[in-house]
Amino acid sequence: MKNIYLTTIPALLLMLFSCGAQNTESISNDGGKIDAKAFDSKIKTEENHILLDVRTPEEFASNHIKGAINININSSDFGDKIRLLDKSNTVLVYCKSGGRSATAFNSLQTSGYTVYELRGGLLKWQAAGLPVEVSSTKPKSGFTLESYNNAVSENSLTLVDFYATWCGPCKMMAPHIESLKAKYGDKISIVKVDTDKSMEVSRHFKISAIPLIKIYKNGKEVYNKMGYHTQEELEAAFFSYL
Repeated sequence: MKNIYLTTIPALLLMLFSCGAQNTESISNDGGKIDAKAFDSKIKTEENHILLDVRTPEEFASNHIKGAINININSSDFGDKIRLLDKSNTVLVYCKSGGRSATAFNSLQTSGYTVYELRGGLLKWQAAGLPVEVSSTKPKSGFTLESYNNAVSENSLTLVDFYATWCGPCKMMAPHIESLKAKYGDKISIVKVDTDKSMEVSRHFKISAIPLIKIYKNGKEVYNKMGYHTQEELEAAFFSYL
């Protein structure tokens, strides 16, 4: 029994310290949490539905599923707004990685709505190769695949940090990355990729969870690991390729 307990801890920690890796299936007993392809099918086949994006307005403007409306779950009037939704419609709800939409799912279900949640959020949607729309009024920024490839080839050793501004573990890891740069200076190049703004790169690598760290040596990928890294883990990963 003791061995089983010990081997379970790392898996639980990995789930805790990565955005998009959580398994929220147990929250629903009616099959309301569905994968990207099933969610896409619901959008296409449910005649009366409301596609609900519960991220911030800034995230929504950056990219969203075509036809979605935006109600920010962190706004003070979220509860008032969802009560205005027509209960004769099926609600299809999503966020970026599944955390916020899980909360919205519970609220909607408790309020009597028929609701389905996109398991894993837009990260899983994009990893499945499904399309998103970008607001025509929002200036494009971030990396294209071409500019990304150029960036990781400019120096002999490059560490790439795939992150998002809303991701808690990414924020926790940011000081570790800055410390690494301060310690090793010109020996390492740091490339930070906002997955919300660099959609071409995110789709190319089928990124379904963040943070994600990649290391390139002379333009060739030599390290690829998802999840929160401690300062020691980052330094050990980098130092082995010096």
